[in-house]
Amino acid sequence: MTIENEKTVATRNSEKLRESLPKNLSEKESKFFQQIVNAKTSPLKKLESIYNLMDDLYNFASRFTPCKKGCSSCCYYPVSISELEISYIEKVTKVKKNKAQIAPREFHGLPCPFLQNNACSIYSARPFACRKHIALTPTNMLCTPELANTVSLPKVKFSNIELAYAHIHAESSSPNLVDIRQAFGKENSLR
Repeated sequence: MTIENEKTVATRNSEKLRESLPKNLSEKESKFFQQIVNAKTSPLKKLESIYNLMDDLYNFASRFTPCKKGCSSCCYYPVSISELEISYIEKVTKVKKNKAQIAPREFHGLPCPFLQNNACSIYSARPFACRKHIALTPTNMLCTPELANTVSLPKVKFSNIELAYAHIHAESSSPNLVDIRQAFGKENSLR
C-alpha cells in the first residue's frame, strides 16, 4: 500500500464516518459542550463524562480504523496531559505520579510509561489525547514514530467534546500540560 492509497482511504473513511454516525450519538455530541458548562459537578466528574461520551463515539469510529490491541505505535508519540487527567489516572488506577516531575524534553519515539506488552495498561483511564487519536488509514503503516507527522491525514474530531475538554481544562486550578512521561515515567527508562 502506498502513502497516496493510505491518504485516499483515510479521506474516504473520514467521510463514511461522518455520514454514518448514528443520529443519537450525533445529537448527544452536539449538545455536550453546553451540558458540561451547565453541570454542577466537579471537574473530575466532568472529565469522566467527556471520557464516557468519547468511548461511545470512538467505539463507533473503530470500524474505520486498523487500530487494535497490540498495535502500539502511537504509544511512542508525545501525550500531553493536564493535572486533572493526572488526578483521574491516579484515582482510577491507584498509580501515583512521580514525586518530582521529569524535566521537559523531546518524548517522541519514547514509550509511554503505561505501555506493557504492546498494550495500554491504563486503557480505561487513558488521557484525552489518547482517546481522540484514531487512524482512518487502511493499515497502520503511517503510525510508526518514524513516519508519524510526515503526512497530513484527516482526523476524527468532535467539536463539542473538544470545547468541553478546553472548558474543564480552563476551569481547573492547574491548566498547564505536561507529557505523560514527565508525570509517570521513570528517568532511567527515558534515555
